Amino acid sequence: MPQVKLFRWRPGNGWLVLSGGGPTEAEDVQNIEASMLGHTLSQGPLAYIWAASDIEAADRHMDFLRDLGSRTGYLVDILTEEDDLLFRQLTEAGLIIVGDGAQREILRQGLMGTAIRGIEDAFLRGATVYVIGESAALFGAYLLESGAMIAGFNWLAQSFILPGYTADQAERLRECVQKTENGYGLGLGPGSALAFGPGNEVEVWGNAAAITVTLSQVFSPTPKKVLKRSE
Repeated sequence: MPQVKLFRWRPGNGWLVLSGGGPTEAEDVQNIEASMLGHTLSQGPLAYIWAASDIEAADRHMDFLRDLGSRTGYLVDILTEEDDLLFRQLTEAGLIIVGDGAQREILRQGLMGTAIRGIEDAFLRGATVYVIGESAALFGAYLLESGAMIAGFNWLAQSFILPGYTADQAERLRECVQKTENGYGLGLGPGSALAFGPGNEVEVWGNAAAITVTLSQVFSPTPKKVLKRSE
């Protein structure tokens, strides 16, 4: 995995962008999405995964991105699409967006298997992977479900990601981090994003003041144990 200080992320030839979410019309969010589009290297189409929300919200977001100069693309239904077509839709994409929304567990279940393998393949080929809001929590190493820590997709090693973070959630973030094995907490406030590039770049986009990092009491950047994801 590439590593810069405490951050270690999935190797690939594209950009990984983890956003804390926020209204699409907010200036900080617009700046994040303009940077995301400007940094995208691959020439493939945009693939938008909308399972955490609904297709109408995804359509509106794609219209907004087109106004920013985004490439053409398509909505991807990871819940009902046939595996062969789903894998092709994702591996051919140059930009994959995993949209925000309240249905995080539905999204997690839908991503397991073919969908996450397609995203991994596209990222290895150079696609940008832009994960927004509640969906970003899934891409950490740890995920809190029903009071227990389970394995996330581990694109950002050792991390517990709390999107939509505000200062009054500091104690919650600390408590969650102490439940991890040698992890750290990453609070991503609305209008903020961390971007990880193929040349070991780590960049802050949007509102840098809305990002916080909390270390566990036994944190070390070389973990001895990683949770295994069940599929």
